[in-house]
Amino acid sequence: MKHLLPTPPHSSTRLVQALAALAVAGASLMPTMAHALDLSFVYAKGNRHSIEKYGVIAGWQHPNLLWQGQAWQVQLRHEVELATWRTDTVPDLYEFGYSPVFRLQRNTGNVPSGFYVEGAIGVRLLSHTRIHTDTTMSTAFQFSDMIGTGYQWGDNGRHTVGLRYVHLSNASIKKPNPGINYTTLFYRYTF
Repeated sequence: MKHLLPTPPHSSTRLVQALAALAVAGASLMPTMAHALDLSFVYAKGNRHSIEKYGVIAGWQHPNLLWQGQAWQVQLRHEVELATWRTDTVPDLYEFGYSPVFRLQRNTGNVPSGFYVEGAIGVRLLSHTRIHTDTTMSTAFQFSDMIGTGYQWGDNGRHTVGLRYVHLSNASIKKPNPGINYTTLFYRYTF
């Protein structure tokens, strides 16, 4: 069945390489623009066709809180993600995206620690649209809606583990719009 699927053109590979280079270049500037740079290692399991996703997220926190209460605070994080999808029939499917992440966490002073909840609506670009022999996303551009929870600990809150639920779809910009849901597990280290 593998021979029935179109192979992504070399231009798709070049696009992914260019986006990766752009992400690395942007990441080198982030520490001067932001609070601290962090890296997350991501594993996700999709609800369609045994899809698994492996990725890296470069993130940084906005230096100022969006809201500060007596017991709670809201923070804004920026995340740039580069991931590869593994399916049983389509090789070399890549995802690149950006999400502004809003996090609600108890006010713990200068050192972030403890449990939190978060949510985001971001954008994604897929290297090609076919994710299985019988499933096409119809557009390379996708929206990524996320809700999650996690726990942060250690010196200056350097370590974080979390669980996210992510929905990817094109918001019916073009049909068909099958969408895909992921359950995502990640570990983050802040430099």
